[in-house]
Amino acid sequence: MSKLIITNALILPMTDARQALAGHVRVADGMITEVAAGAPPAIANDEQAIDGSGCVLMPGLVNAHTHLYQVLLRAVWEDLELMPWLKRIYGCAQVLTPGHFYAGSLLGCLESIRGGVTTVCEHNFLNPSAECAEETIRALQDSGLRAVFARTIMDSGEIVPDCTKEKPEQAFRHIEALLARHKNASQLSFMTGPNTPPINTTPDLLREVRHFADANSLGISAHVAESHSVVEAVRQQHGANGVIEFLQRFGIPAKNSIFAHSVHISPDEIRILQETGTSVSHNPVSNMMLGDGVAPVVEMLRQGVNVALGTDGAASNHSQDLFDTMKSASLLQKVHHQDAGVIKPCDVLRMATIGGARALGLDALCGSVEVGKRADLILVDIDTAHLQPVNEIFSQIVHCAKASDVQTVIVNGEVVMRDRQLTKLDGAKILADAKAANRDLIERVSGLGF
Repeated sequence: MSKLIITNALILPMTDARQALAGHVRVADGMITEVAAGAPPAIANDEQAIDGSGCVLMPGLVNAHTHLYQVLLRAVWEDLELMPWLKRIYGCAQVLTPGHFYAGSLLGCLESIRGGVTTVCEHNFLNPSAECAEETIRALQDSGLRAVFARTIMDSGEIVPDCTKEKPEQAFRHIEALLARHKNASQLSFMTGPNTPPINTTPDLLREVRHFADANSLGISAHVAESHSVVEAVRQQHGANGVIEFLQRFGIPAKNSIFAHSVHISPDEIRILQETGTSVSHNPVSNMMLGDGVAPVVEMLRQGVNVALGTDGAASNHSQDLFDTMKSASLLQKVHHQDAGVIKPCDVLRMATIGGARALGLDALCGSVEVGKRADLILVDIDTAHLQPVNEIFSQIVHCAKASDVQTVIVNGEVVMRDRQLTKLDGAKILADAKAANRDLIERVSGLGF
């Protein structure tokens, strides 16, 4: 049984107590077995010791919504609103290969690890072949991260290439095959869902995907109300006041559902989220990049909606940096409401940790530093010029810390990065392979006439 002890750290457990303590954490066989103040009375010979002096020890960050392969499309399409941008993203399906998905996703995982992310929700929606999903999953497993693979479905849409449109029964067969092949995979779970209702999903799909999800004990992930254009589509096509109101007709909002974006939603729809226990993944950097608007995060939190944080893909964010996302989430609400105290740093940090874990159905496993949970932990160097002196640690982690301050990353008790050095992955090879994949993809995309 592998054992680990981290000493001399300032621990942010991210429990309901909302406190910090100077102390140590013990891990055995991937599980947290002790969280205590002060120095341990002794360190056993069979314990791997990590000195956390000058560092914050906290839960690994949870990226509740991303598209990892899109690092290959970083800064390719700029200054576009959602629909013209989506036309290009969807169009890529005509030239994307399984190799692109593997190389891009693994680079996205590498960036995530180096930025203190220990769990990602990969929202998969382009499936020109079954191998594309398999190669993304292979990258996730090779990375050592904890992952949720949300294999979603599109069955309609003018801008959706035919190669990615699927009849519900066809998509369900592919998902069932994924579940069968990976039923014994560790650190990997699955979701499904309609990709972006209603612009690429029919009512028939919405009805059937809820039945399929329930029958297979799967959660649902969906892009919801990201822009005014999506809300206008649901009003014109289906006579609903909003996307969430429309989705309620089919039982899509639920405790095991996570709605990415949820920018243009009404007070009544916030009430639906609260009553059904639906979570939201707030993606502020992507929303700002695409000019989508400002999600009513404060209003959702006040009503008791569980809000997580996501980067979204690098094609609409430029990075997988969840520290950047936290700071953006905080400042965006302050300026939007013109109220400096409208959102608290601790609440933002909870969105990036336990809120994300809860949204993905993983809060019994990770998201906080507690005895009995899996050891998904990070050490963040706070003994730096931009973080010292420490006065209010929650605020300084949200507003001052950088992804490059993450020193050590532990997933399920395994050290995957220590002192900024990767222990499981060959970073140089991953970067070289991604560069080659990018060159090939951009050459292919150039022939599409975008």
